Amino acid sequence: MFNALILAGTKEKGPLEIAENVDNKALIMLNSRPMIDYIVDALNNSENIDNILVVGPKNKLHPYIGKKVEEILNPGNSILENIEIGLNYFNSANNLLFLTSDIPLINTDAIDEFLRICAERKACIGYPIITKENIIKKYPETERTYVKMKEGIFCGGNIVFFKPDVFFKNKKLIKELFENRKATWKYAKILGLKFILKFLFKTLTMEEIEKRVTGILGYNSTAVVVSYPEIMIDLDKLSDLKLIRNCLER
Repeated sequence: MFNALILAGTKEKGPLEIAENVDNKALIMLNSRPMIDYIVDALNNSENIDNILVVGPKNKLHPYIGKKVEEILNPGNSILENIEIGLNYFNSANNLLFLTSDIPLINTDAIDEFLRICAERKACIGYPIITKENIIKKYPETERTYVKMKEGIFCGGNIVFFKPDVFFKNKKLIKELFENRKATWKYAKILGLKFILKFLFKTLTMEEIEKRVTGILGYNSTAVVVSYPEIMIDLDKLSDLKLIRNCLER
């Protein structure tokens, strides 16, 4: 089984929060429901998820999802601190799936597929990717950040699986990877000069990245090719909000 941690600890208002008149992006209303409620429901419908923890403003989130999750904990000052808050609450007992709070199109099938592949590949850390072709096929209007690999053009997702030990032994690196998840050239920089050159010439392979990250972290690291683009459709700008609202109204 897996524990799920939803990160909803944004403290600063951005353009979306201002436009929607909310203090936290997770509370943007979609069909009279806060965005985070869709994510919680998708997790609750999965037989793979044992407990759900949310790190975010408890007083604001509890009226909507308090009865659907195990606990809501007030956030710290950074993503790294919020992840650690969640892991300390769970006492590092189970493997962890963590999700951002801005992917309301995610569904149970997408979660289960990702976790199944992670288990099959005996991953200690798993990160979802999907081809540009599959994203555009279902959501032609979406604007995503893509990276070209030897195998094709891919987009990264907004959920990550890892064993607790991976986090505690690699906190600094994981923080850097997460905060720069949309600046793909920084990933190449972390991986080394050889990978920068291969990245620039579009000859870098998934297997090379997996082996290199496994060597850096000391744990089996897997890029999981998924078939559900909903894992990648996050809410960063007003055009994303329009797309998501249109999808939920269909």
